[in-house]
Amino acid sequence: MTAIDIPGYVIRREVGVGGMASVYLALQTSLDREVALKVMAPALAADPTFSKRFLQEARMLASLAHPNIVQVYDVGVTQAQLNYFSMQYLSGGDFAQRVRLGMSEKDLLRILEGIGNALGYAHHRGYVHRDVAPGNILFDVSDTPLLTDFGIARAFSQTARITSAGISVGTSHYMSPEQARGSDVDARSDLYGLGVLTWFGLTGKPPYEGADGFAVSYAHVFEPIPRLPAGKEHWQPLIDKALAKDPAERYQSAEEFIAALAGIEPRGVAATAPAQDAPTRVLQRETMASAIRASEAPTRIGVLPSMEASAAATAASKAVGNSPRSWLPLAFAALGILLIGSVGYALLAGRGNEEPTKVADSSEAAPAPGSQAIASPVAATGQAQDPPSSETPRARDASSSESFGADEFGPVMPFDLASVPTVVDPVAQLVRQARADLAGQRLTNPPRVNAFERFSLALRIDPSSKVAKQGIMDTARAYLDLAEKSIAVGNLAEFASYLDKVEEVAGSISEGADTVADAKSRRKREVDQWLAAALAASNGLDAQGAKAAYEKILAVDAKNTAARDGLRAADRIGKPGYGFSDLVDGRKGPELVVVSNSLAFARHETTRGEFSAWWRAAGQRQFAGKEPSCRDRESIFRSSRKRDWKSADINQTDRHPVVCVSFAEARAYADWIAKQSGKRYRLPTPAEWEQVARNAPAGTCASANLADASYRKLFDARTGAACDDDNAATAQVGSYPAVAGVFDIDGNVREWVASCGKSAALSDGCREHGLRGRGWLSLADKESVLESDSYSEDVALNSLGFRLVRELEK
Repeated sequence: MTAIDIPGYVIRREVGVGGMASVYLALQTSLDREVALKVMAPALAADPTFSKRFLQEARMLASLAHPNIVQVYDVGVTQAQLNYFSMQYLSGGDFAQRVRLGMSEKDLLRILEGIGNALGYAHHRGYVHRDVAPGNILFDVSDTPLLTDFGIARAFSQTARITSAGISVGTSHYMSPEQARGSDVDARSDLYGLGVLTWFGLTGKPPYEGADGFAVSYAHVFEPIPRLPAGKEHWQPLIDKALAKDPAERYQSAEEFIAALAGIEPRGVAATAPAQDAPTRVLQRETMASAIRASEAPTRIGVLPSMEASAAATAASKAVGNSPRSWLPLAFAALGILLIGSVGYALLAGRGNEEPTKVADSSEAAPAPGSQAIASPVAATGQAQDPPSSETPRARDASSSESFGADEFGPVMPFDLASVPTVVDPVAQLVRQARADLAGQRLTNPPRVNAFERFSLALRIDPSSKVAKQGIMDTARAYLDLAEKSIAVGNLAEFASYLDKVEEVAGSISEGADTVADAKSRRKREVDQWLAAALAASNGLDAQGAKAAYEKILAVDAKNTAARDGLRAADRIGKPGYGFSDLVDGRKGPELVVVSNSLAFARHETTRGEFSAWWRAAGQRQFAGKEPSCRDRESIFRSSRKRDWKSADINQTDRHPVVCVSFAEARAYADWIAKQSGKRYRLPTPAEWEQVARNAPAGTCASANLADASYRKLFDARTGAACDDDNAATAQVGSYPAVAGVFDIDGNVREWVASCGKSAALSDGCREHGLRGRGWLSLADKESVLESDSYSEDVALNSLGFRLVRELEK
């Protein structure tokens, strides 16, 4: 049905029909790309409940940007008032088809990890899928598994449900026990479905079966967890936990499930669903056609065409065996397939043994279409050839690594390649087919019949083939080009998927190392761009902006640790205890920690290095020649104009707190930071300073830099604690434990505060200003952490520094 008219789309054909909607393959003309167009059924359009569910699915998918979740491109309403949305077109089949074709345990692990990541992402966004079934896992052209059909998903916090309480929603074979009972579900219900999916991938069938949906649901609730067949026991612990009847006993998050997958060592083939007899003559003909097609093209890398053709021909002969008039031509067809496959096998087997008859070099052109793969007894030279020996070749010993087990056609015997004349080089033929696949963008799909697998098979036959290696590199670069086109239109998930393919394809040969490095570098550039955006948003206390940036990073690099950590911490942005810093003059500014909804405190005192940047930029012009006389150890008798912040008569580096600074200089520094950053920086008020300092523990050599044995030794003093922290004067900032994220609030240096006198509000006319706390020469037994004093604004001490606070925007 193509009568539906949606501006901007050309509908090509219907690809699926459900009870709620139809899905069409369509061309989105503005971007010249194929899309899947989901259009609501006309009979349901007038029902607001169904319209709501349909739009809910569209909104959910549109909000979920993840490389393993199908993407929504557009949402709208047709002229006939039918809701629709367009989404990513997935042409690689579904999970059930993959199981029927047969897959390795390694592939199963890859698919489960991808879907687990998709579910984890959805769960973190507040959604539970509720229908994790094989038909809802599709594959794109890059063989990436994608989770789709969120039609019955809902938010954890959603209270107004579209479905009624007590009604189970989902596919019965994949329902969790609580879902089958119609109870509330959460993320653990999806993980149960993922466990059922694992069982299906391993065995080719669901864990529970019954005469009807009720019987299956009953089994999920009451029947014990089944046991895996022999050879799959290493999966049983994961199955037992994933299929636990009680949600509390299952994996509690998708991350836990994925961690369990990492502990499984793959052991070969996962499962192949049992074949079913073809019910009609049409299907019988399809089966034979598939067998014939299988003989014409290689299948999996490392699997000989003859073996695939023999298996297909056997299946075909079984399917048509009951037809009295069809057996003879089909028998001849099967015999022909077997003969062609045997020659292919002989070509490959002979390469590892005796020197074969000379064949065309893989770099030479293949014969013209129509030439025969097997020549007549008259060779290409026109000379008659000796007929093949009638002597039966000796079978290889069973222990030989090249021997194969007998199949329905009897044991496979080796051939003397010299007795099988040929005019076709199989490498050249594979390369020619692979080049056609490359031109048709069949890079790694469809399975077995694509450029990468053909080039790889050619390389296995002839490891020195330069054209096969070049073909693999061209395939990798084709994916690199696709990645660039995807990022140009902002499709991050597709960009990441294509880069994965670049690394997979180019990484299969040593010559591809530079291309793999190029893909990694391209991914890193994109990640770094969004990391910078996330950091800027975090420092700007923009939690939503930071989340969005981290999610984009994960779309490009799903395992990026910084993004995962950042996303987990994003909810704390702007809340008390959150640390950040602003950019000042293009560089990282003071490190801050939020102490209230309206104020952030500098994590440490202003350092000599930070102060010197201001001095060079502005301070020297303002205060040169006006610097105060600096007192040593707070004695008026040890005051000197030669002592200043650059040379305070104590050992200091750029990481020590700046001292010998007047109140006027400290205030000017705060004004400069505010101007450079565009934020409101200033000195703390006495009340703000004391609010933080009250939480400081009693000062000791382990928690604060106060007068101690090192101080007594350096200054020949009689007072000071007996303990020793090796800091006679100031210590580097951050050397002692923080109090609510703030370092050195007790000890190290006293600090200027914004007040007139000790505590009065700051005003333009006052000449004396307050200071708070204890410094490196303070006595722990005679002074408290809330010690207060005041000095004239032109006084400076080598035990007195300052720190800043920043007012937060509401």
